[in-house]
Parts: sequence; C-alpha cells; structure tokens
Amino acid sequence: MIRHRELLNNGWTFAFGQQAGAETDPTDPGWFDVGLPHSFDLPDFREQRFYTGYGCYRRSVEVREEWIGSWIALEFLGAFQVTDVFVNGVQVGRHEGGYTPFIVDVTSAVRAGANDVFVRVDNLWNPGLAPRAGDYSFTGGIYRDVSLLVAPTVRLDWYGIGVTTPEVDAEAATVTATIDMVNDTDTEVTVSVEGVVRFGGEEVLLLTGDGPTIPSGGTRTAQLSGVLRRPRLWHPDHPDLYRLEVSVSIDGAATDRDSVDFGVRWFEFTPHDGFFLNGERLDLHGANVHQNHGGWGDAVTRAGMRRDIAMIKALGMNIIRGSHYPHHPFFTAECDRQGLLYWSELHFWGIGGENVDGYWFASAYPVHEEHEAAFEESLRRALREMVRTQRNHPSIVTWSIGNEAFFSDDHVIEKAKALTVELVELAHELDPSRPAAVGGAQRKGFDTLGDVAGYNGDGAALFQDPGIPNIVSEYHGAGGLGAGDFEVHGEYGVEEDLRWRSGKILWCAFHYKTVADGAGLGGIVNYFRVPRRPYYWYREKLRGVPRPDFPEPGTAVSIAVHADEGTIPTDGTGDTKLTATLRDSAGRHVDDAREVTFTVVEGAGLFPSGRSITLSPDNDSVIDGTAAIEFRSYEPGTNRIVVSGDGLAPAEVTIVATGDPVEGGRPRRLMTPAPYVTEPPRAAGKTSLAAYRPVATSSAAPGYEGSHVTSAGSGSAWRPGTQRPGEWIMADLEFPYDVGRIDVVFAEKPTDPWVLETTVDSRTFHRIHVDDAEGCALSISAEFEARKVSAVRIRFPQRPASVAEIRVY
Repeated sequence: MIRHRELLNNGWTFAFGQQAGAETDPTDPGWFDVGLPHSFDLPDFREQRFYTGYGCYRRSVEVREEWIGSWIALEFLGAFQVTDVFVNGVQVGRHEGGYTPFIVDVTSAVRAGANDVFVRVDNLWNPGLAPRAGDYSFTGGIYRDVSLLVAPTVRLDWYGIGVTTPEVDAEAATVTATIDMVNDTDTEVTVSVEGVVRFGGEEVLLLTGDGPTIPSGGTRTAQLSGVLRRPRLWHPDHPDLYRLEVSVSIDGAATDRDSVDFGVRWFEFTPHDGFFLNGERLDLHGANVHQNHGGWGDAVTRAGMRRDIAMIKALGMNIIRGSHYPHHPFFTAECDRQGLLYWSELHFWGIGGENVDGYWFASAYPVHEEHEAAFEESLRRALREMVRTQRNHPSIVTWSIGNEAFFSDDHVIEKAKALTVELVELAHELDPSRPAAVGGAQRKGFDTLGDVAGYNGDGAALFQDPGIPNIVSEYHGAGGLGAGDFEVHGEYGVEEDLRWRSGKILWCAFHYKTVADGAGLGGIVNYFRVPRRPYYWYREKLRGVPRPDFPEPGTAVSIAVHADEGTIPTDGTGDTKLTATLRDSAGRHVDDAREVTFTVVEGAGLFPSGRSITLSPDNDSVIDGTAAIEFRSYEPGTNRIVVSGDGLAPAEVTIVATGDPVEGGRPRRLMTPAPYVTEPPRAAGKTSLAAYRPVATSSAAPGYEGSHVTSAGSGSAWRPGTQRPGEWIMADLEFPYDVGRIDVVFAEKPTDPWVLETTVDSRTFHRIHVDDAEGCALSISAEFEARKVSAVRIRFPQRPASVAEIRVY
C-alpha cells in the first residue's frame, strides 16, 4: 500500500478535569462538542489568569480493513503540555512538551472499524519541564492539528527525509538527501531508494545512491545526492521552492513514497559585515511573533497563520523570530512560500521578576537539583523534535537555544550556561548546515555561548561591535504608544543601521496574552489582528506606501462588514477573518468607541464563544472604530452572520463551509468557559523586580553603563557621560507591577539634589522621593503606598551623582 494521511480535527468531545475511568468507558457522558485546534480557555480576551489543570478529549477513529497489518499512528502537531493517549482503553503513548510535534504508534491497539481514542492533556506548571517561565500564556489543550497516519511496514520514517545543499553557487548546487527508513517485518529486506527533484511539476534532477539492507525491526539511512545546474535560489524577493519525491522499492516494486519541499540558498552571519544571503549582504529587519490570536488563543488555524505572515510581509520586513518556542510546521512552511526568513527558537525561557517556583515566573533553570535531569532532557528532546520536523525549510537561518535564560537564580547560572553550550553543540550535531543562536543574551555572558548573539532591549546599546555575529533580537517600538500615535521611535540606537549588526527584530508584531500583568500590548497589530497606526508607519518607512486616511472621531450610525474568505473548509485548517467598521451618516469610517456583536443566525459555524461574540473598546478588541474576529465551522453549509451594535444599522455576511457532513444528528453541545482559573503564587517582595532588566540613560561614561545598576554584585556603577544638569537613569521593569518600595544605592554620596520618580507608561512620571543637597545619603529605601510601576527613574536637576544599584520590590 501507499501511505495515507487523514486529518482528525473534526468530531471530538471535551471535558474539563481528569475524568478518571473515562479512558476505558466510551459511553457519551454529555461532554462538549469541539473541533481542533482547541484551547482550554475559550473565548480568550487576554485575561491574565487562565485555567490550569486537565482536559480530556474523545473521538472515534475509523480504521479500514485493508489497513490492518500496516503501520498506523496518530500524529499530534502540538498539545500543551503533557499528553496521555489511549486507544480502545489501552494507553499507547505519553508525550511531555507543549510546542513540538510527536507521533503515537497505535498499530497494536487498533482494530478494523470504529476505534475509541481518548486523550488527556494537562497544562500544570512542572519544575522539571521546559518552559519554567515566560512572558506568555500557558493555556492547555490540543491546540494544533491531529492526523491519522497509515504506512507500509517497510517505509520512510516519520519526517524521515532530510535535504541539504552543502555546496551552492549561481552555477550549480549539490543536493544531498538523507533518507531514514524502517522495517517492521520479521525478516531483513534490501531496498532501493530513488529521489526525483521537481520544479513547477517538471523533473529537473534525479538523486541516486545505494539501497541498504534493513534488519528486521530495525532502521537504516540511505544517502542520495546529485548536482542541480543553474539553480533557482531561494530569497525573500523570489522564494522559489523545489520538491523532492522519494520512493522506496523492494525487488522493483514501490512500497512507500513521500515528498518534501526545499529551497536552494546559502547564507552567513558574520561578525563585522552582518548577514549575507546568496553572497549578497541583506540587512535583516523583522518582527517577533507569538502564536495566539484574539478569541481563539493558541488554537489558530493554518489560514490564521497565513494571514499573520502576509501582514508582516506586506510591511517590507524580511525576517520573523518565532518567539519563544517552536511554532507549527505550517507556519514555517508558509514563511518558505511567502518569502520571510525565520528564526526558529527553543523554549529555554526566562522572565525574571517575582522568580518563584510553582508558576511561570520561576527561575529559567531549576533551583532544586532533583529537577535538573528531567528539565535538561526535556530541552534535548524538544530540540531534536524541532530540528527533525523543521529542518527542510529554507526560511530557517538559525536554531535558537532560547530567550533570556539568564533569568535564572544566581546559584544555578553556571549550570544554565553549561546547558546552553550543550544544546548549541547538539544543534550542530543534528544540523551542521545552520548556526545555533542564543536569543536574549545581553546579561551574564550568554552572548558568547552560541554562533549568533541575539541582544534584547538595552543589549543593542551595551554591545557595540562585539566581534561576534549578532542581531538585535528584540527592540521595543510601539509598546508605549497611544491609540492615536503613528510614528515609532526606536530604543537604544536601533534606528541606526550598523555594518557589523545583522539586523533588528521588533518586539513585537501582534499583541499577545501573558502571565505578566499589564504586558502583551507591545504589538503594532492588536490581539484580534486589527493593525494599529504604527503598522502603517513601518509600511511607509520600509516600502514607501503612504499611510491611509485614519478614521476621525465621529458618531456611527451603521456597520460595514468584510470577510477575507467567502468559503471555508470544515477540517480545522481554515477560517475567515470578519472585519467590521463603524460608519457615519455619510458612509465614512469613523472612530466611535462602541461594542460590536457578531451573531450566527443561520448555519453551524462558530466564534470562540459559540454562536455569538461581543467585541469592545474596553478590552482592546475594537480600535479605531474597527473590530475583527475569526470565524470557523466544522460542519458544511451556509452561514449567515449579523453584525450589530447599540443604535447602529446592522450588517450581514454569508460564509459557505465546505466538507464532509458530520455524522450523528444530535444538537451540538457548545463549550462553556473553564470552571475556575488559577491564581499565580506571589513572592511577597523577596526578589528585586529590576534585577537584570534593561536600563536607559541620558548618557554614560565608557565602562560605566547603566546596566550595572540592575546587575547585583556587578562591582561597578553607572556614571553619566557629562556633569551637566538634567542627567538621568531609568530602570525598566518591562511589565507593570504593584510596587511599594524602591532602594537606591549611590557609588558616592550625592552633593546636589536628586529626584526619584516612577511611571507606568514612560510618559507621565510621579515623584516618589526628593532629596535636597543637605539630606542626601549614600543609600535610601523609599517606601510608599503600592502603585502600578513599569519603570523607575532617578533624575538630577543639578550636578549628577554616580548610581551603584536600583532595587524595586
């Protein structure tokens, strides 16, 4: 037989909790009807807290009689974060890790006909499982696609085709393929392997190599190679892709076939001249992307991913950083197709701040020795899975080991660095064709541990011409901008293009949901994928496209609605983005802060909240008089949707869903919100919230950079570059916190007055403490009634002093 792949996104039921005993009892208990991709937390309006616990899924899977005797497996492209799989009451697999694909071999558990599949998923914080921390939301669920795989017993292994082009120039490219094969029969077999390279459907190259003998129950790898003449080189301006079709034969008869897309290109990160693609210098400018979407959270369709990439491409940007975990394989494949370079990242992830075990504010590396082995192995396993499933994508230019892992407790920092070095070496072993980066490497010496250093925040200013390949992996451009702001002002000098810097990557493209209170609003596009005004500033700057006419404040009397797709599939891969705009009596788009409600009045389609959803300016789901939401259906038919608002003439749109009819006939039981949410533990002021955070200054003397004031025990201090009045230093907490105490330590006692101020928006500052010349001391502890603070500034109206440390609690 030839292999078979079948999406299983339809027809699931779901219940919160462990559902003990349900593994072996397939009777219908009245669970919710859901489709995949799915999240525990629907609808998702960026609430800081979310359900933490277990969720259970069930589905019947039909196995054809002719498949019995073949290899049969379930493929999960992502479930957060521990997954137990049962088939017909028997546990067949367990996977730990929330961001990488995995398979479960069900060959011995299935039978011809209907088979009961039960899946239990939990999103409990786990001290021995990465990530232990992160500026994100760790909601649970089977939030990516699931498929049934059927293949011959002598077959190509799962993701068993790897393609590299080790020697490339404009005249010729050497194409090398490693072909991993499996023999599940009870005798050894000798196979022949053939590879055909096609472009646009036409054969352009035949790859040849020896066919190995595969022992019974064993695996072998074949090597194929060939030379491609006058290759079409992959580039963001012309993302040409080839296809490699591989067949495995025994005695001249093909037993298995599969194919992969790949690109031909070469690239290099250099320490002094930046990044080169196909022999030409390319200045990288892109954006960080989190995977979650307004309403649907992490449960995003492939159509939603395609829109995200298209929005970034439309700006004229040329790279995406997949922050801060491996993304869906389709996301990377779409970067290949649309022409965006891709920074693929592992989730060795830190956040700093409260830094307590029990929730995702913890030390990036375990603080207790008994958790170290499991944690380290979880990252090794995830790196292997990331590289295996993503290695053929020409868009990927680096495997990044993580982000800001320096936010580990000081007593384990050397272990965190040793693990980083080990993972870099493992990445080299798994894929010698790409460099390994360390993202967010601006503290504690992490920047020299990999092949490419990614500097976040003030790292852009701290590391000038560092002598190693480098990039600004995060700079903030739009986080503090108001609703009507258009122009973006870069930070720490990133607006200057420097020869030795490979480029810069904006934080971030889209708003996102996060455990960090008040964070996640730094996108140039809002959570529901409505562009903010800075989006158009980037488009104007990078592509020369004039800004649109932004809506003026006005009184709306009606609604207009647009669907980007009029027809959608019912298999969970597609949806349509509905965009509603408020209109005045002259039909002009106006900025009117009103709620907008989308309601399905005919058809079986769904919003993340069910048959209806209300979007509001109060939760940032309506901006500039515009609201948007993604609509999907798991059942075929015509859907009629009415969009309404208080005092507004409604609008209507029709969406047709196509696909196979759903069996059953009973009314769908729509999911209701999770029964409870989990409050994170608090550290009660034990850790300085400013520790190792970015620092901005009016100026700094060489060797006395501002970063010293948030690096405990640095042995140095900040000293201004001049002695003129008006110098200042500001510690950025990056997120708003409830702050009630600030400690300031000077390197020497000030001789002139100074002012201590706080801010929550980097615009309006509030005085917390003022010291005149006579009252100045070497250190102070300012205690006050708790207030929201995102940054702390010390300002010197007269002669400045040198500051050794700023601590915030």
